Amino acid sequence: MLHAIGYTQPYYVAFTSFIMAALVGTVLPVPLELGTFEGTCVAMLHVFGIPVEPALIAVLLLRGFTFWLPMIPGLWLARRELHSKRIA
Repeated sequence: MLHAIGYTQPYYVAFTSFIMAALVGTVLPVPLELGTFEGTCVAMLHVFGIPVEPALIAVLLLRGFTFWLPMIPGLWLARRELHSKRIA
């Protein structure tokens, strides 16, 4: 996502930040890692020298595409299934 917004960095920077954020999100007892993943990932990217603004945009885009966007078909299918159960 950093590359997509025009901010190029070595891949190990993004990979390390992602892994650390996933670890923190797994260890802390927060449902769906909401907030802990984003905060840790932005902080780690900032530690590696990326300004906060591009880091935050990249993390929110990543989270949107990998977490929230795939929920749309599931929501649609669940609503369709609930609707068909009411009619029958």
